[in-house]
Amino acid sequence: MSSRSFSHEHVAVSLALALIMMLTGRSEAQTQYYGKLIGSFPSPAGQGGVAGTVYAVDSNRLQIVGFSFDGSVTAQFRAGSTGSPSGNGGVLVPNEQGGTGPLGAYNNKKLVLALPEGTTLDTVRWFAVWGQNSNLGHVTVPDNFDYPRQRNIGEFERRQHQVRSGDVTILNAKQFYIRNLHYDGLGPDAFFWAGQTDSPSSSGFKVPDHRGSSDEKLPRYTGQTITIVLPGDVTVYDIKWLSMWCILFRANFGEVFIPTDLNVPPMVEDVPVPPMPLMNCEELHRDMQVSWTLAGDNLDVELAGRVEDGDYMAFGISGCNDRVCMVGSDVTVAWYDGDTPRAVDYTLKAYSQCSGTSGVCPDDRVGGADNNVNITGRQVNGITRIRYSRPINTGDTTSDKVIDPSQNMYISWAIGPINPSGVAAKHHTRVEDQVRITFGRQASDMCEMISSAMPAPVTPWPTRKIKGDQVTNFTVRIGPTGGRRGFEAITGLPSWGIAYWLNGLLIPELELKRGWNYTFIVEGGDNPATPERYHPFYITDDPIGGYTQKTPAEKQQINVFAGVDERGMPTAAGRYCEYNNPNGDASETSETFAEYARTLQVDCRPGQSAQFTWTPDDNTPDLVYYHCFTHQYLGWKIHVVDQFTSGAVGVSAGTLTVMGALIAGALLLSYIDV
Repeated sequence: MSSRSFSHEHVAVSLALALIMMLTGRSEAQTQYYGKLIGSFPSPAGQGGVAGTVYAVDSNRLQIVGFSFDGSVTAQFRAGSTGSPSGNGGVLVPNEQGGTGPLGAYNNKKLVLALPEGTTLDTVRWFAVWGQNSNLGHVTVPDNFDYPRQRNIGEFERRQHQVRSGDVTILNAKQFYIRNLHYDGLGPDAFFWAGQTDSPSSSGFKVPDHRGSSDEKLPRYTGQTITIVLPGDVTVYDIKWLSMWCILFRANFGEVFIPTDLNVPPMVEDVPVPPMPLMNCEELHRDMQVSWTLAGDNLDVELAGRVEDGDYMAFGISGCNDRVCMVGSDVTVAWYDGDTPRAVDYTLKAYSQCSGTSGVCPDDRVGGADNNVNITGRQVNGITRIRYSRPINTGDTTSDKVIDPSQNMYISWAIGPINPSGVAAKHHTRVEDQVRITFGRQASDMCEMISSAMPAPVTPWPTRKIKGDQVTNFTVRIGPTGGRRGFEAITGLPSWGIAYWLNGLLIPELELKRGWNYTFIVEGGDNPATPERYHPFYITDDPIGGYTQKTPAEKQQINVFAGVDERGMPTAAGRYCEYNNPNGDASETSETFAEYARTLQVDCRPGQSAQFTWTPDDNTPDLVYYHCFTHQYLGWKIHVVDQFTSGAVGVSAGTLTVMGALIAGALLLSYIDV
């Protein structure tokens, strides 16, 4: 947001607040809402200087405003259901940080406290600051005390532009939870709008939408469930209605009215409230579970898993109606981006890295829309949990599937890394079981607790190096990444699950001399219609690769030295050859690269190899990279030198010949450096 637009918005909200205070007779000091008043601390014994006013936040949280205690007496917070405070008759209430030790000193502080599990204001009769043997100050909870609760206020009135919704819930004094919202998005100047007049009018103010924006007009809604927050110090007690309003035409598209007898919680952030558990749970793998609740036209989903930092959990509907198949799947990719939980709507157009509009791509990169909302998350005891909501029918025929609650639907899921560009790379964990879920089934939880123990560490394989004084011809093929011991350990970067193999070695570092000719025989696939088997080879100073994925501005910042013509098109593709293990990946159990190589065989499709010769010169940087033209993170380094280094570990031409035979299954290799 620009400083100019922020300033205008701030002025608008300030004027609205002034109007509200004038109409309600409230002073600026009274704009804060803390909850329902319970009482203020008297100090019967005169010890500790206890002072403050206690409010109920909801059934199990209290807010103390202006709390003071001098810390001169050993004391704790306690609550009880007996007639008067006592040390034996109550339960210990943790402090504002969740601790249970003696209280420190406080001076006019605001605290939010959570009652211990199983204790609520339904039974609590007093709350006290309790010394070792005495009551330092307490409040009494009134009989039949009605603590704040969330309030359902009905649906949006249906007036214009196809506005309709499910029930709207006031979560607290500042937040509205709007279910199944529909709006055609065609209003030229439409915003959420609130005010104090008896019915919606231009005498109101903007309320930020689910994106937190009040600068951009409302987007189209196709059944999403969203949460919006009133701006500034405004609370639901200050307004009479919430509308979807067109400022330009002064038109009300639909509204809900705020009841006058509200008793809702204040909005507090001091103590997080754990989300309500969802009604169903299925175990997809020992490291991953999915929970869900069908809420009208929306599906609330939580993915839980034991995943490494930087790994995602993917879950969604299979690309085939009669079996599990990844291509064509509609999935959510969920991960933690630093401290922020993400849940991004993806479509799997092809079994390959996202390139252009093909591959494993976010919906909004292939002409669709991201339909996930209400994204929250938490990471506790090694388990990552990310929750989101999506419509069962998004109306996005480009990239989304309709979830039929009555059908037993095939499910696609996986765990894998997010690459540095923030896009999903190839999974490392997926089971071929035919998982099916009926989302509208009778509620049942089929999950056990996920173990927080992480896999045992493994020893990475050393980097392989080829010196260009012994080898001048390189055969380039595709192969596996070698799991945790291979590509990621060597480069420190995520992999797509496949990588370049040169002369039978996984992403070796090359040392090539300026002025020498080097020939690359490329067998990475030559059919762009099958992007998962189309990996043209090129040489560049870009450490990531994937030239076609670059913006024009990004392309201006990099240099290409070989493998691309003057039109910017690839010249080195060739038939497709891939190393693979017909019995599954053996990298976890292969202590050495040689042992791993013995598990592989090479499979080549019919066709001709591509070939080019490259001569590094004085204009070639000391460090360049070989990469895939269409996909990122498949290649590695080329060191360009004026004189070959002495004493460097290299792989000889003879060793490479034996290596090729090894992978073809012809003989064992016992003397390759490991």
